[in-house]
Amino acid sequence: MKPVFATAFIVVMFSFSTTYLFSQNYFACGPQSGTWHYDTVFVDCDVQVPAGALLQIMPGTKVIFRGYYSLQVHGSLKALGTAADSIVFSVADTTGFGNIRSTTGGWNGLRFEFTPIASDSSLFSHCIFRYGKAAGDSSNCYGGAARALQTDKIAFRHCSFVSNYAFYWGGAIYGYKTNVLVEHCRFLRNHAGNDGLVYGYGGALSYVSAEPDIRHCYFAYNSSTGIGGAASFEFSRPLLINSVFEHNFSALGGAVGFLRSVPNRPIANLLVRNNEAVFFGGGIASITASPEMTNLTIVNNHAPMGGGYYCNYEAHAKLYNSILWGNTCYGDFGSQVWIWDVNSMPEFHHSVVQYGVQGFGGSTFIGVYSNCIESDPQFVDATGNNFRLKATSAAINTGTAALPSYILPETDLDDLPRNVNGSPDMGAFEYQGLVGLPRIEARHHDLKVFPNPGGTAMHIILPEGVEGVIQLNIFSTDGRLLASFNNPAVRNGQIFVGELLQPKGMRMGEFIFQTINFDRSQSVARVFYQPSNR
Repeated sequence: MKPVFATAFIVVMFSFSTTYLFSQNYFACGPQSGTWHYDTVFVDCDVQVPAGALLQIMPGTKVIFRGYYSLQVHGSLKALGTAADSIVFSVADTTGFGNIRSTTGGWNGLRFEFTPIASDSSLFSHCIFRYGKAAGDSSNCYGGAARALQTDKIAFRHCSFVSNYAFYWGGAIYGYKTNVLVEHCRFLRNHAGNDGLVYGYGGALSYVSAEPDIRHCYFAYNSSTGIGGAASFEFSRPLLINSVFEHNFSALGGAVGFLRSVPNRPIANLLVRNNEAVFFGGGIASITASPEMTNLTIVNNHAPMGGGYYCNYEAHAKLYNSILWGNTCYGDFGSQVWIWDVNSMPEFHHSVVQYGVQGFGGSTFIGVYSNCIESDPQFVDATGNNFRLKATSAAINTGTAALPSYILPETDLDDLPRNVNGSPDMGAFEYQGLVGLPRIEARHHDLKVFPNPGGTAMHIILPEGVEGVIQLNIFSTDGRLLASFNNPAVRNGQIFVGELLQPKGMRMGEFIFQTINFDRSQSVARVFYQPSNR
């Protein structure tokens, strides 16, 4: 009788459940709560986290959608991966993903729509979102990987959004009346837009009537057909700090676009480089918008008009402590700044502006141009994309801490101290010369160097979870920058720093090694270098 009972029990169990476990895989459909702790969760229909419920997804889990299904959150969802064991959201079959008028090839993203206020927070860390697709019905054409409508208490930290798409706005994330936190995240190759007359906004991020916090993020190769190749903000007050925008593309505002907004929260410490627009504003576009921005480095962007910066239709944007340099356009004027109409009155304070007001394109400039300089900012290595300042730069100590709406951030894009020697510098990076050893070493101590003491065989072992290094800096013990290496080669999680230092003729002594990692975090170690010692 026991075998009969076991069989009957299994039949009953499946008749009352739309999920089942097979080996290390889990098949999900319909309402879900509890914990997903499996190698792979296959999603076979729309999944919901009911109001009042909690669904936890454990590190290392792959959530694979086997059709155009969404994960709708009315309760709380916590997907907390680790640097060594991320959580992946993707689709089983990408065939047809490039067909923008079909829902094939993608999954329908995370959906936070009118989630009850009483619901607990939804948190994501070390998650990877790929091939989210917002297409089909017009109401579903926003937010390829995630859409938040009148819902707060959502945070993405240390996540990657890669190759997501929205037919209208927000290739990766779309938010309406929300304050979603996005921190230490990467956005790569996301796209928003279509071949019709409704233009795509925000290739990676698009916010409307929202107050998002965006910190320490990296945006590259995102695109849209309307405005904001990486990000767009309409009727919004974003906090946007310590982020990098490069190689993004749009019709207006190759990197970032502001529309009908008066942001008065920090927009600071941004590196905006090598972005492009079809028409205006290769770097940033402000349309009927008046953002207050400080310590931006806007370099090497391109557009037919306004390679760096564009203002249109009563745009009263204010730019402080920033650098506009090396941007290009088609004509003789307007490579750095283009002003469309006489009703736009942008302001430039304590900034480096190549060619000055005389080089502005478009309508006659009637805004404010105060304490600005036109001399070369003297980047450490512009060809190698190192836009930190040389010790002889006129941009050092010539900025201002007197901002109208918010306090100058305490750190720069490298997360090193701002306002080191009495006055802030211009640009995203503060010159750290003579900052003193305590201010460098106080940041982090987790860099491993072996052998130490060592010579040509000395190598850096990167901290667990660090995927790559943007910058390797060598400081003297009194804080002087002695050498800097852009994108040093990483082999098996190691940087062979001894091989880099040997051609530099470094003498024997004690030094501080600092890495600025891909996610903008930092690692520091004190070492003793002996050139003759292998």
